[in-house]
Amino acid sequence: MNRPDLSLPNSKRLDADERVSIVLPTYKPDSEYIGQSIQSVATQTYEHIELVIVDSTGLDWLRELGKDYSWITYLYQEPAGLPTAWNAGIDVATGEFIGFLSDDDYYAEEKIETQVTYFDRGYDVVYADEYVLDEDGSVTYLSALPIEDPERHYVEYFKTGHGVPHLTVLGRTDCFRAEPFDERLEVREDPHLWVRLFEQYEVAKIDQALAYKRRREDSATGDPEMLYENELLEIELLCDEFPELDDYRFEREQMADYRYGKHLLRTGRTGKSQSVFANLLRGGMVNARVIGLLIASLLPAGNRTAFQWLETLAERRKR
Repeated sequence: MNRPDLSLPNSKRLDADERVSIVLPTYKPDSEYIGQSIQSVATQTYEHIELVIVDSTGLDWLRELGKDYSWITYLYQEPAGLPTAWNAGIDVATGEFIGFLSDDDYYAEEKIETQVTYFDRGYDVVYADEYVLDEDGSVTYLSALPIEDPERHYVEYFKTGHGVPHLTVLGRTDCFRAEPFDERLEVREDPHLWVRLFEQYEVAKIDQALAYKRRREDSATGDPEMLYENELLEIELLCDEFPELDDYRFEREQMADYRYGKHLLRTGRTGKSQSVFANLLRGGMVNARVIGLLIASLLPAGNRTAFQWLETLAERRKR
């Protein structure tokens, strides 16, 4: 893969007590996408930024970035899964605060500047809304989970298991070193961590989209079975750690089934998705979303368009 055309500053201000480290793991990155990812860090309106690249590709030009730019730290790691890569980046980061970026996503230029002000107010972790970019070129605004009761926010998040975009999370480094990503999970390591952090620390949510996530069917999270199996493991691990969550286990497992059906429908496996949605209705999860998606899965043609329309409509109702 050739080095993308980047316009990077030779140096950045890296005051120790204001430094933000962004961890960026790479695995078979697309040149166009990772170039945009790196560029979005370089063009942040906040100056005190360190980019930590945890590289599993061995590409020479990525290694050279760590030599050519003082604000970029390069770490090579044999492929061992995302949780291991995130933790490796956290271990070598030198910032007081840490954020996360995937190699096909990117930040809004004001992201870090907007979020760091919350740490002066006593918060430990901050997240925000995001834009989702589909392969067909459509863009969806996704609202993150609101914080209605700070003391019970970890419970409310567990009940849904969704709504905190990992791209938007920024937190104190001490939090992530005390509570690292669980490397038993291949995916879903971030929702698992958010519950643990929300149970211990002060959390804020910003009502503004601060990142752009690409939804790609060839990504790890595009595999419905892997995602579903890991979500069930995530639920088991969290209920073991926080026994009070067991009261919501059935509800959460239904949400896992619902997401599984959506992923099946998104990837064109309509027959299997029909079975999942029908079982949810029989199990008592009777609402407009499940019924609508079941209907979309039964359409002989155009079900993907109907599915995307239902997703957009649901998001507009939330906002």
